[in-house]
Amino acid sequence: MNTAAPARPTPYYLSVLFNINYYLIGTMAMVRRDAALVALCCLVCVISKTTRTTASVVKLPKGFVACKRDEPGINSCIQQALQTAVPHLVKGIPSLGLIPIDPLIISQMDINQGASNGPLDIKLSFKDLYIHNIGSIKITSMKSNINNYTFNLKADFDEPLVLEGMYNIQGKIIILPIIGEGKSNLTLAALKVSIDINGKPVTRKGDEYMELESLELKFSTSRLYIQLDNLFNGDQLLGNNMNMFMNQNWREILKDLQPAFESALGMAFQSVTHQFFHKVPYGKIFN
Repeated sequence: MNTAAPARPTPYYLSVLFNINYYLIGTMAMVRRDAALVALCCLVCVISKTTRTTASVVKLPKGFVACKRDEPGINSCIQQALQTAVPHLVKGIPSLGLIPIDPLIISQMDINQGASNGPLDIKLSFKDLYIHNIGSIKITSMKSNINNYTFNLKADFDEPLVLEGMYNIQGKIIILPIIGEGKSNLTLAALKVSIDINGKPVTRKGDEYMELESLELKFSTSRLYIQLDNLFNGDQLLGNNMNMFMNQNWREILKDLQPAFESALGMAFQSVTHQFFHKVPYGKIFN
């Protein structure tokens, strides 16, 4: 009776080679899988970066008109484009990060006016100052040098500019002492403004933008009306007399207050101008 030969054990070196081969195959599979995952991640990153780069370029918002920089009537085009844009600007443009500006809100404005050359020797501060009727602006002229990034515009306001807020004052106006705190109303009638804008070119991600360097605002008015409530701790007689006195001498008072008002209004217009030119490429505004 034939008996089967007993199974010969696998030599040790073959067992080692088999295990090494199995390990290498598994490792190579893992490497291929990891490489595929890395490649996929890189592809996703590239697509994501490309998407972000494309999305970061903001187009001229709806309602805004681009002007050709080499056209003969460029100033008229800019003037009309600005006037068309006013209703959109005063309501705010979320895509550009612009908040509504009518009313324009100034959280704090301080005026420390000495009496060295003027009629005022006062410390005057306003809080939560609301400026109404900015949307009534009408652009009357525009001068520009597109290649030098300089602009000058002149404008009138169809409605009086009204400044309402809380005030605190102490000091002297001409010869009379004044003290008080409460509600205030300053109204500038038939306001005219002149704004000078200067910028310089900057390049971001291949697109040219204008960086605002300076904005200077000057204004004139036919009349300043002043109403300060609760003067002299609520003494109505003294308060009424002081308000009457200030309105009779509004020109002298405005002469000292005007630089602070111009600075506050200029900073507000500067914020809007900076944000607009920072977001929208120069070539999309002037193509």
